[in-house]
Amino acid sequence: MTPQTVDVLLVSLGTTRGLRIADGQLADLLRQAGASVAVVGVRIGAGDLLRRGYPLNDIVEAIAACRALGQALRRYAPRSIVFSSTTAALLARPPADIPYAVWLDSPARLNRAGQASAVLHPFERRQLARARLVLTWSPTAAAELPLGAAPSVVVSPPIPVAPVTTEVAREPVVVAYTPDPKAKGLQLLCAAWGQAELPGARLVISGISRDRAVDFLARRGVRLPPAAELVGMLPQPSFRGLLDRARVFVSAAEWEDFGIAPLEALDRGAALVSAPAGGPFPALAIARDLAARFVAPDREPESLAAALRAALDAPETELAAYRQSARARLEIYRPAAQVRRLRDEVLPALLH
Repeated sequence: MTPQTVDVLLVSLGTTRGLRIADGQLADLLRQAGASVAVVGVRIGAGDLLRRGYPLNDIVEAIAACRALGQALRRYAPRSIVFSSTTAALLARPPADIPYAVWLDSPARLNRAGQASAVLHPFERRQLARARLVLTWSPTAAAELPLGAAPSVVVSPPIPVAPVTTEVAREPVVVAYTPDPKAKGLQLLCAAWGQAELPGARLVISGISRDRAVDFLARRGVRLPPAAELVGMLPQPSFRGLLDRARVFVSAAEWEDFGIAPLEALDRGAALVSAPAGGPFPALAIARDLAARFVAPDREPESLAAALRAALDAPETELAAYRQSARARLEIYRPAAQVRRLRDEVLPALLH
């Protein structure tokens, strides 16, 4: 069978639901930009038994991505290849006459910074240097690329423009999203809420079941604070509707490679209160610029509590200006902006 010619072969590692959704969005954006696209998923297979932590997880996944690429090249004759994540590209050997790009939310030198993962960094430097382009999810991620990396272009999962609605007084509701209670700082969040003493305000925690959250807190000697409500994993329309009404979105995450929920919160008019976090975390940089007192100076509960009080006590006139500025800062992440950069910068570099 003659291989099918396509403009772009997208190698999708897809190890999480979020990554699979993002890869599907990238494929759609590439098609809107005028490219024909084939997507190949990576199957870990029996190697999954070896995944017991990093960096072994990355090595197993990178080997599986090489296998997926080889299989795909028997079916397709791509003019270019896009590897979704450093891991997917880590050990790949695409044909020398096929240019490639790497699409990543954060380089491994940043989110795999431990001594054990240092073995990965030379491979990442080599692959990013050999690439035609590096497609980063945010400008903050681009700033962290290793020395010698190929030119970068920001191409993010798209943040659609929220429907324009008449501004009304928002409820004294603070929304949090903690699907991973440790990584998203549920313990810090609850401790800060307990110290904030915000009569009349409600904390709505989404993304986690009540049983799991209570068990996580109990093992750390922490109780769910008063006026906190656990609503589980909400459907996207319900979550966005909650953000439309909330005054504040709070993040206590220890690390954010991108952070779609905080960006969507800014888009939908909620002020972003945050503890400092590692990672590119573009919404945190925006929040610091818009209202530095809404961002805690450290990860102590009393500091996050003070930031919560500042946001909930801010006058409506200030918050209205905050919302307008936040939406303007999000233009770089809009779907039309991604299509434009793919059409004008990425595809010409990969296909010509």
